[in-house]
Amino acid sequence: MKIKKLLHKLQAFFDTDKYKKRQHIEELKKILLKLKKKERQIIDALQQTDDDCLTKHYQTELEIIRAQRKKGIEVLQQLKNPNKS
Repeated sequence: MKIKKLLHKLQAFFDTDKYKKRQHIEELKKILLKLKKKERQIIDALQQTDDDCLTKHYQTELEIIRAQRKKGIEVLQQLKNPNKS
C-alpha cells in the first residue's frame, strides 16, 4: 500500500471517533429540546389546574424533568469541553 492510502485509512479511523461524538452531542441536544418542550407543557397545565391532586402530580413530574435536563446539560458540557471538570 502506498503511504497516501495508509494515511487516508488512518485519518478515517480517527475521524470515526469525532463523528460518533458529534452525533452523540446532536442526539443529546434533541432530547434536551424535547424535555424543555415537555417542561413548558407541564408548566402551562399546572397553571390551568385547580385540583390539588393533579397539581401535586404535575409538580412531581416537573421536578423529574428538571433533574433530567440538568443532568443532560452537564453531560453535554462535558462532551463539548472534556478538559473542564
